[in-house]
Amino acid sequence: MSAQIRRSLSLYVSFTTLLLLSAFQSACQRGEIDDQVGGPTTDELVGYYSPTQIRLLPFTKIRSFDDDLVPDGVAVSLRPLDGAGDPVKAYGSFLFELYEYRQATADRRGRRLQAWRQTIHTLDEQRTFWERVTSTYEFQLSWEGEPLPIDRKYILAASFEAPGADRLFDDYVFEFRLPPQAVPNNASASAQ
Repeated sequence: MSAQIRRSLSLYVSFTTLLLLSAFQSACQRGEIDDQVGGPTTDELVGYYSPTQIRLLPFTKIRSFDDDLVPDGVAVSLRPLDGAGDPVKAYGSFLFELYEYRQATADRRGRRLQAWRQTIHTLDEQRTFWERVTSTYEFQLSWEGEPLPIDRKYILAASFEAPGADRLFDDYVFEFRLPPQAVPNNASASAQ
């Protein structure tokens, strides 16, 4: 083999090796994500995935929490929704208010009977109240004081407030009825 062919072959192998090493090196580097090209900002992402509305669901009702027939409070099923209308977790404070229902008035809220506040600021509180299967929060709001009359309508008003966000509201109207075997002689449920 002539010296010129040997030199050309050596130069070819060196050049090919350099190209392969360069290709392998660029393939092994981590890709960089460019946040400047067409994507949402961090503030926009927070806005997209934060609650923009809350919904009290029809599973909300007066219930016994200790499996007897005497109701202990209100079992609340609440779903926060993001801007796309999808369920999302929420961090902040919920306020629940139970009102008598007034017929034939513009404001159906009558006398306020009870109020409860529930905060969700930690992962432990998320785990306590978040129901994964239904993507809802489940709260057990025990009442105190005088018995709640049965066979009447009530309004449960819920509001949610997170730091730096608008306050969100929802109302739910429901009727309090007991099964026949649970109706006490005085026609009202006893508070516990």
